[in-house]
Amino acid sequence: MPMNTGFSMIELLVAVLVMGVGVLGITGLQVVSLQNNGSALIRGQAVQLSYEILDRIRANPLGSPAGNAYNNIALAQVPAAATNCEAGPCSEAQMAVFDVAVWKCSLGNYNTDSVCTDLRSAGVLPSVTELPGLPQGDGSIAVSADGVITVTVQWQELNQPDVTVIRIDSQV
Repeated sequence: MPMNTGFSMIELLVAVLVMGVGVLGITGLQVVSLQNNGSALIRGQAVQLSYEILDRIRANPLGSPAGNAYNNIALAQVPAAATNCEAGPCSEAQMAVFDVAVWKCSLGNYNTDSVCTDLRSAGVLPSVTELPGLPQGDGSIAVSADGVITVTVQWQELNQPDVTVIRIDSQV
């Protein structure tokens, strides 16, 4: 009786097919993993930017209730021209306008606005290539009568139809 040694062509093709399906599955997992890592990075930046403005409000609790100078900052509200408080002394009111301008420019949606380009030129903010902000990032601040500060940050995730929103409530 003759003994067959080696693999037949069909066995080889089946083995290649199984390997191909496995490699495609791993590639798909890698793509999803990279997308989730990118989303986590953006979400982490949004949380950090939310806490940054809360820290600025705590450092300058102008108004009654505390932080009221930062009230009524709306989504789609372009940052107001601000005195560069890093270059020289500012009043508490000027500092509040400066803080909001720096924050709104850091969010990313207003990178080309003249206020933001002026702050970047003055060295207050890093260049857009170093810190572009969130994709279409914007934010709002509301201060309630009992002093609760609500910071909202929103941005547009890549390949997602809806904007992503983070809200943080705090008291000064």
